[in-house]
Amino acid sequence: MKIILKNYLLLLSFLAFFSACKYEKKEGPIKQYAKADKELNYEPTVLPKDTTDLWIGEGDINSDTAFIVIEGGPHNKIYFQTHGIDVWSALPEYYNYYRAHIHQVNGLNTSIYNWKYEFTHEMGELEVNNELEVLARTVKYFKDRNKKVILAGTSWGAVLIPYYLIKYGNNVDKIIISAGRLDSNPMQVKYFLKGFNSGFAEDGKTIRFPDTTRVRNPNRGERYHKMSRVKQFMKGFLGKYKFTEELADMDLSNVVYAYAKNDPQIGALTEEELKFLESKGVPVYVSDRGHAGPDRLLIKLIQEGKIEL
Repeated sequence: MKIILKNYLLLLSFLAFFSACKYEKKEGPIKQYAKADKELNYEPTVLPKDTTDLWIGEGDINSDTAFIVIEGGPHNKIYFQTHGIDVWSALPEYYNYYRAHIHQVNGLNTSIYNWKYEFTHEMGELEVNNELEVLARTVKYFKDRNKKVILAGTSWGAVLIPYYLIKYGNNVDKIIISAGRLDSNPMQVKYFLKGFNSGFAEDGKTIRFPDTTRVRNPNRGERYHKMSRVKQFMKGFLGKYKFTEELADMDLSNVVYAYAKNDPQIGALTEEELKFLESKGVPVYVSDRGHAGPDRLLIKLIQEGKIEL
């Protein structure tokens, strides 16, 4: 009887020890992935206090016109930063303007790609709004100095401009929108928000779905995939907006718009988008030379005097 009792007590002790060990193993992951940790797992962009640090400038700062360039992206460095020139340099009055090539948050804050646990949709929204602030502060800087302000946005910049308009109003003198969308394709946005890029077939309408089952390319490191997630989530946030509705009550008489009917990156404008622009009196120009075509078309028309800035 004593032996049985002794064995019984040993069994209880073992069970108690096993339960304690099991409980302790659960504690680690809970602490590691606590919400407070996730919120601090990347460094949000902190914009420079000096507004003039938000762009790369060239030309005479005393010019009466500021030409603000919002490039495609999101990119780590703007094209002008690495090449010292941009597509708009072919404009007739380009060198008479003061040119402000605004930075993107991905370049101002390269640590954005060093997130530890995850990069969330909320973080993507935060960084898009930081980028919006870059544009807003730049516009205000020049308007406060009584400059004529021209906005020129291509691709990413062409989608950021409508977002600026709904948040700050149409407070500039001229707007050039090239190779953008007012209402992004819902399926493309769906994939952006899952972290995947996608494109369109030659007709500019049929979406080319990404292969979400493909094994990661071993030649691309972890940082590449982190960068891609950040960029897709930022694009996804802006893509959720239906700007044909958001801008319904806004005066857009100072806007010119160009798109490509065979744009492989963002697709062609839909009938709904075109009808909206027509209802607003916005002149729309159509290219058949892919994503880069609208810029070239607009430059040609401005050179010919068919579009006035």
